[in-house]
Amino acid sequence: MELLETMCIYVSLMAMKTRERAKNFLESQSGVSNVVATIIILLIVVLLIGVFWNRLQEWLKGIMDTIFGTSFNTSGLT
Repeated sequence: MELLETMCIYVSLMAMKTRERAKNFLESQSGVSNVVATIIILLIVVLLIGVFWNRLQEWLKGIMDTIFGTSFNTSGLT
């Protein structure tokens, strides 16, 4: 009976240590998800710029015409 009690205590201690290690690991990994989220947001922005590039060129030309009162050549930006 004493051997069974010792084994039970040992298993309980190992479970508590494993739980603590898992908890510490998950708490230390919070920065990684922020990095991944930032990279995904940057990729989405780059893809949106790529999709709407022609409209952005027209918009930029309109703004430059308004500011400087002249024509701004955007053909060299492609």
